[in-house]
This record gives sequence, structure tokens and C-alpha cells, in this order.
Amino acid sequence: MSRLCIDLPPLAPDYSGAASALFDLGGIVVMHDASGCTGNYTSYDEPRWLGSRSAVFCSGLRRMDAVMGNDDKYINKTIAAAKYLSPTVIAYLGSPVPMVIGTDLKGMAAETEYSTGIPSFGFNTTGQRFYDRGASDVFTVLIKRFTKERSKERAFGKKVNILGLLPIDFGSKGNCERICEHILSLGYEIVSRFAVGLTVEQIESCSDADLSIVVSRSGLAAAKLLHKLYGIPYICGVPIKGANGFEKKLNREYVSVGCPYSDVGILIIHEQIFANSLRDMIHQSRDISVTIGSMFGLENELSLPYDKELPDESAVRSEVNSGRYSVIIADPMVKKLIKDENVRFVGLPHPAVSSKLHWDEVPDYLSDDIKNIISCL
Repeated sequence: MSRLCIDLPPLAPDYSGAASALFDLGGIVVMHDASGCTGNYTSYDEPRWLGSRSAVFCSGLRRMDAVMGNDDKYINKTIAAAKYLSPTVIAYLGSPVPMVIGTDLKGMAAETEYSTGIPSFGFNTTGQRFYDRGASDVFTVLIKRFTKERSKERAFGKKVNILGLLPIDFGSKGNCERICEHILSLGYEIVSRFAVGLTVEQIESCSDADLSIVVSRSGLAAAKLLHKLYGIPYICGVPIKGANGFEKKLNREYVSVGCPYSDVGILIIHEQIFANSLRDMIHQSRDISVTIGSMFGLENELSLPYDKELPDESAVRSEVNSGRYSVIIADPMVKKLIKDENVRFVGLPHPAVSSKLHWDEVPDYLSDDIKNIISCL
């Protein structure tokens, strides 16, 4: 019962992250569920869905299918769809019921690829993990399958991969595109964008990059894999107008250092890499401790000793009412958990938390929106 949400909505699950990572590839994504999980993704976790041509299908799992298996039924339907749509890839995603009955999604993918010749994948998403894990698994599998060896004749320069670029983190108002435009304006060439705008050709050539830029935690495992396989270094950060940390990281001039911990400071509950970038920006102008809290887990290498992992609503409720913070910056849904009227709350939407309720309200990271928030803390 520790993960029971009373005031917060359900957080974006792993199958939503996996589907988001595959969204732009021009493939077929089949969610193996009874339609609830597919509807959860298309209606509540994917701002791009309405009006798109992305082929995301539901298997329509029913009680007798769960009892008897009937995997051939879904494979045959997928093969029929592939003949009509000619997808670049095919992916089967799991949900809680396939997890419980032990559906062999990778086996289904193998049969599908044998019959169609189209690269096919089975991802054992379960709905029990969060979106970043689902997207992370997709990124690493795609790299292992498609990425080619580094070009021997390639010229070393300012070529980058952008990893972890998902609307579930950055909202529906164009932050993903503006981040890419900003990086281009700094004189860099973008080799690949995982995942908004991702193509198979980008995955094939991502080994030719000189640097990987990880803009959310979902891209960190891919960055580590590219470093292991091809020696590509990586940095973690999000460009924010008015902050100089991102550019300094690009130039290898900057290491994030937190201010000494104080009894009363600021708590940011958001995606870890973005929250770290926001902390760096605050420290440019204020000598106050800033704690990062995450409901989706924390990477030790990106954390300060006093950062907080907040795995459930109860932990969030306890932390925001601990008396240790004068300001709390978090998704608007968190406000209702705060009981102390002396704590100032600043709403900063995170679609993985509040979904479509606030994904149109995510501020423009490269305008004065964030700067105005910080200036009045």
C-alpha cells in the first residue's frame, strides 16, 4: 500500500515511457493489454498523440486470452497491420496482466520478425516501474540493434547526441524543439535526438558523435552505453535562459557544487537532471541550500548528499511538511499536500506527475519564464 496515491494522480508508468521513446520512429507499437493501459498512454501521457499518425495499437487482451495465451492471434494481427503500414520497426509492450501470466513478448517479436523481416522487439514493461525506465530500456536496445561502428574517415568536431528528450518531461509547448535549436545555435551539429524526432538513420550514426548531452534521466543509460561502446563522453544538463551552467558544461569548465546545507532552504521536486540545472541557476544568485527530491528515483552520481528520494505520496507529504523548507518548487498537484501556510509554493508542471492537467502550462525553458520564477524566490 506504500504506493497508494490519494491526492496525486498515478505517475507515468514504464510502458508510457517506452511508447514515447518509439513514437517518432515510424513503427508499429502494440500494447498487450485490455485497452486501459493503451488509453492511459494515448490520453494522459502523450501530448503528441492527438492528430498524430503514430501507429500505437492495443492488443485487446481478454479473459480467455489471458487463460489460454492466444499469442498467435496477436502476432497475426500485427503481421497484417505491418503489410498495410510498412513500418520501420515493430514493438510489443507489456502491461500488468502479461507480467502476471508470463507472456513471452520477446518470443512474439522474434516470430514477427521472422515472418515480416522487419526489426521487431519485445519490451517487458509491467506498469510497476516508471516512465524513465521504460524509455531507457528502449534507447539502449535500439542502440545495440542499429548503431553502426564509428566512421573511420569522420572529422572530429562538435557533433552531439541529445538523450532523454521526451514530452513526458518537457511538456507540449515546444521545449524539446527549442532545446535542439539552442544547441544548434551554439555551433553544434545534432547527430541524433532520443527521442523527439528520432529516426533509425539517427540511431545508426549516433556513434559518430563527439559528445552526448543527457537532458533527462531516461537518457543516462544510453549515454553510458555509448561511452562504453564508442568512447563518447557525456554531460548532464538542460539549457535554461539566464543560467550559465549548461554552456560551461559543454566547454568542460563547470562542476555543480551545492551550497552548505541549511536548516531552512528550497526543495525542488521534479525530474532530476532538470532540477539540478535549476539548482545551479539558483546558486548563481542566492546562497541558500537547494534540495532535489524525486518521485522517480535519483542517480547517485548526479546527487548531493542531502537530496531526497521520494518513492511515494506518503514520502512527499512527509518531506514537504518537514519544516525544512521555506520554498517548494514542484508540480501543481503537490500543493495540496502542503499543510504549513508559511511555506511558499511555486508550481512547475511535470507531465509525468500531472499529465494533461498541466502539460500545456510547462514554462518555456529558454525564455524569461524560468528566470522570472527564480527572481522572485
